[in-house]
Amino acid sequence: MTVDQRTKKIKKASWAGIAGNGILAVLKIGFGTIGGSAALVGAGIDTATDIVSSIVTLFTADIADKPPDKRHPYGHGRAEAIAAKLLSFIIMMAGLQLLISTVLNLFNGEEKMMPRIYTVYISIGAIGAKFILYLYKIKIGRDVNSQMVIADALNMRADIVLSASVLAGLLITYFTGLPIIDSIIAVGVSIWILRNGISIFMESNDELMEGSGDPELYTRVFDALKKVDGISNPHRVRIRKINTMYVIDLDIEVNGNLTVAEGHDLAKQAEEKLRSSIDDLYDVIVHVEPGGNFEDQERYGLTEESLD
Repeated sequence: MTVDQRTKKIKKASWAGIAGNGILAVLKIGFGTIGGSAALVGAGIDTATDIVSSIVTLFTADIADKPPDKRHPYGHGRAEAIAAKLLSFIIMMAGLQLLISTVLNLFNGEEKMMPRIYTVYISIGAIGAKFILYLYKIKIGRDVNSQMVIADALNMRADIVLSASVLAGLLITYFTGLPIIDSIIAVGVSIWILRNGISIFMESNDELMEGSGDPELYTRVFDALKKVDGISNPHRVRIRKINTMYVIDLDIEVNGNLTVAEGHDLAKQAEEKLRSSIDDLYDVIVHVEPGGNFEDQERYGLTEESLD
């Protein structure tokens, strides 16, 4: 899949999210307000954050695919991780605001009204619509291997559970005749929104902290290098993730009597073996050292022993 094809798919998924969530947010907040359901209004606010999420995804797709320049020699792929971090803050703020307003309303002493019956139908329709959007976005996210789109899809999956909880709360409210149940469900909704924001925040940490997100990759690196004759002691191995691609830096040792050309050839073999063993490699940097070399300033990276 080319970069342009990937960008088009991400944009298409973003527009679908904007349109679908826009309709659902208006219906939930509108009917929740006039129908007296704080839980449905909360679910509508959560859906409104999904609109922001899709808009951020839409604009980030263009930024992430820009070629490298003198200020960003590794390219702009980490824009997606930054966008995921931004989305997490937006979602957490929405959840916190909803929690505060709901708790204040819960204890203000005013008599709570029973939600209207049509709020139940809105909740049922929202569950079906969100499920369709989730299936579509998770497929696109996996097809293009986009952390940002997958995070957006998983947020929608959480919305399905959220909408089901709202529906259950509305039904319990009708059966018990206690409108306070709806307010309690609204508190639960706000906590759920906060949880989603924190989850997305944590998931984007690996890439921004120069991590790979998959510790098993290091085992695969060392296993691949064992198949290259003439090199030993791979060390200072560092794997970082840039969007969907990986960058691997490492040091290897070779016979100190080899020529520069021969050492370079072994480094090329190591790179080729890594590229054939690990998918989605953006770049491999191999530093060649003579056997037995020791440098006390080598503070970073991993050895095979350190994995244990």
